[in-house]
Amino acid sequence: MYSYRAYGLIVYSPFPLPELITSCEVDADVIIQLQKLEHSPLKTNSAAHCFQLTSEGMYLYWQGVGTFLIQDGKRIIIDPVPEADEDRLRLFILGAAIGVLLHQRGYLVLHASAVTINDSGVAFIGDKGWGKSTMVAALHARGHSLIGDDVIAVDLNNSNQVLVIPAFPQLKLWPDAVAGLGGNPEELPRLVSHLEKRDRRITHGFTEKTIPLQQIYVLGIDVNVEIQPLQPQKILTYLFRNSYITRFGNELLQPNGASHFLKLTKLANLVSISRLLRPSSLQLLPNVCQLVEQHFERQISTANFV
Repeated sequence: MYSYRAYGLIVYSPFPLPELITSCEVDADVIIQLQKLEHSPLKTNSAAHCFQLTSEGMYLYWQGVGTFLIQDGKRIIIDPVPEADEDRLRLFILGAAIGVLLHQRGYLVLHASAVTINDSGVAFIGDKGWGKSTMVAALHARGHSLIGDDVIAVDLNNSNQVLVIPAFPQLKLWPDAVAGLGGNPEELPRLVSHLEKRDRRITHGFTEKTIPLQQIYVLGIDVNVEIQPLQPQKILTYLFRNSYITRFGNELLQPNGASHFLKLTKLANLVSISRLLRPSSLQLLPNVCQLVEQHFERQISTANFV
C-alpha cells in the first residue's frame, strides 16, 4: 500500500497517487481498496453517470471508470471497469469520491479553489469554467501559497472561526490559462488522454497548515474589473449552488439537509463574501489579482480596526 497526506488525512492506496504528498505514517485515516461490488444498487447498463445513497454508504458510477462505494468518511472501495486506466481513476478519486468522503467526515465541502493571502485563506467559487483555478494559479504565481483546487474542505467546528483544510499541490488548468500565465501547455501532461485540461503539480508554495478562511469571492463575467458587495439572500444562494454535494442532487442532503443549511448560514455570517466581476480576457489577470490583494488587505484592516 502507498501512504499519502491530503486534507489533514493519511490515505492508503493500492496504487500510486502522485498528486498527493508522500507520508510515512503507519495509521491510515482513509483506505482506498479495489474490490468487486457485487451488490451495487445502481443500474448502470445505459447510464453515463449515476449515484445512490444507501445504508452501506454512497454509491457512485461513471461509464468507462467504474463503481465507487464511499463509507463512513474512512473508505473508498472501487470496482473499476476493465478499460479504466489509473489516470481516470485518480481523477474521480481525488474529485467526486474525496468530496463525498469529506462530507461524510463532517466538513462543508465547496466546489472552489483557494490560496493564502497574508496567512489567511481566500477562496473563489463560481460556475464551471469561470476561472477558479486560473485565479488561484495567477495568485500563486504572485507568491501566494496554494491551499487547494476544485475540492475545498471547510471546518466549521470552531464557534467563532472558519478554517480551510489544505488539499494537495495540484492545479488543473486549460491550455489557454497555462499560456496566459506564461507557460507552455505542451510541456504539461493532460489530466486524462481525451481531455485538454492540464495537470500542473506545485513544487513550491503549497501550505500544509490549516488556515483561517477570511474571504470568499464569487466569480462573474463583466466588461469591467470590479468587486461588489452581495445581499445576504444571494450569498446563501451562491454558497448552496457551489456546495460540492449539490452535484448529487438531494442524495447527500438527506437525512441531514438542515445541518447543511446551518453550516452555510454560519459560513455566511463568519466570512466576508463578495462578488468579483471581470472580463474573460486573460490579459487582465494581473489587474484582477492586484484588485483582489488590495480589497482583501482593506477587509482585513477594517476587521482588525473594528
